[in-house]
Amino acid sequence: MAGMDPAVKKETLYTASWVILLSLLLQAVFLVIGEWDLSVLLGNLGGAAAAIGSYYLLARTVSRAVEKGTPEDAAKMVKASAGLRLAGSALVCVLLIAVLKTNVYATLIPLLFPRIGLMFRPMIDRKRGAASPETGTEGSDLID
Repeated sequence: MAGMDPAVKKETLYTASWVILLSLLLQAVFLVIGEWDLSVLLGNLGGAAAAIGSYYLLARTVSRAVEKGTPEDAAKMVKASAGLRLAGSALVCVLLIAVLKTNVYATLIPLLFPRIGLMFRPMIDRKRGAASPETGTEGSDLID
C-alpha cells in the first residue's frame, strides 16, 4: 500500500477491519449451528476479498475523480465505476460458487460487511470525539 493516497489507505483499512471482524463472526455462527466446513471458509474468504477489493476500487475512484475536476465529472466517474465493480464482485462470487463449490451464504453475506462497518462509523466517530467523514478521515480508523 506504499505510494497510495493516505485517505484511500485509511478508508480501506477501516473497511477491511470490519470485514475481517464480521467474517470471524460469520465463521463462528456456522460453527455453532453445525454447518461449518471448508466450503464455508473458502466462500467467506472469497466473498470478503471481493468486498474489500470493491471498496478499495471505490475509494480509489473517488480519490481520482475528486482530483481530476468538477464535482459533476467526479459524480459521473463514480457512477460509471459502480456497474463495473458490481459486475466484478458478481463474477468473483459466481466463480467461487460454481467452480470451487463454496457455500452460497458464506460467499455472498460478506459483500454486506462494508456497509455494516460504514453504518457504525458515525457512532464510533462521535464516541471518539472525532471529525465526521464529511470533513475528512480523521478518527475514522479503527486501527489508529
